[in-house]
Amino acid sequence: MRGGGPRQDSLDNTQYGVHYCVVTQNKDPDGLNRIKVKMPWLDDGDTDQSAWAQLMTPMEGDKYGWYTLPDVDDVVIVTFIAGDISQPLIMGGVWSTTDNSPEPNEDGKNNFRGYRSRSGHRLILDDTDKTKVVIADKTGKNMIGVGNFDKSGAGPNVCAIYKPPMAGDTGVSISSMEGTMEITCKDGTLSMEATQGSIKINTIQQLEMKLGGDIKMEGSSTAKCTSGSPSNLDASQIKIA
Repeated sequence: MRGGGPRQDSLDNTQYGVHYCVVTQNKDPDGLNRIKVKMPWLDDGDTDQSAWAQLMTPMEGDKYGWYTLPDVDDVVIVTFIAGDISQPLIMGGVWSTTDNSPEPNEDGKNNFRGYRSRSGHRLILDDTDKTKVVIADKTGKNMIGVGNFDKSGAGPNVCAIYKPPMAGDTGVSISSMEGTMEITCKDGTLSMEATQGSIKINTIQQLEMKLGGDIKMEGSSTAKCTSGSPSNLDASQIKIA
């Protein structure tokens, strides 16, 4: 048997080249991430469906790889293995005047690459003069950014990273503009270290620290604790050496 199946006895079901098709199903009963398409350029193509079609991906392997299934009614490009119409292969999707690209390259400089999900979550690779990598949710209010904090370029993917107080022009920013952010290290040790600089914590309202054991603060030089209002230090016994 040749690769792609047995030799065809006739050319009745042979299709060479690549073709536009429209996705009709994307729930594969065998869990192989295949889809079905209709072929409007064939007789009865608006109603008939193809066999289950495999998708080309940038990388695949046993339970790893890049997975992005097209949605029903998306337009895709299809070819057929050895021209056999019963063995369709999806080469990828195409944008058009009805299915617009998430990056229109407005200034012609091709500075933005990345991925945008259906709901609007984004991975942005920004190659402007304010280069950065950004992961943002659909609201744009929860974001991780690495690189320049300022924005540059043109189009919908122009993005300024939240600049933490006392920060410079570049760095790493993890920000949430609403709600609560929690950093948890349940079974290990959470460490913060600045070998050549400082660690600064800045809050507008209140800073709370609660420990299940002892607290130890040690400085090799001076120590300073300042309050603009009356302060309390409560303990069953206080020793000042």
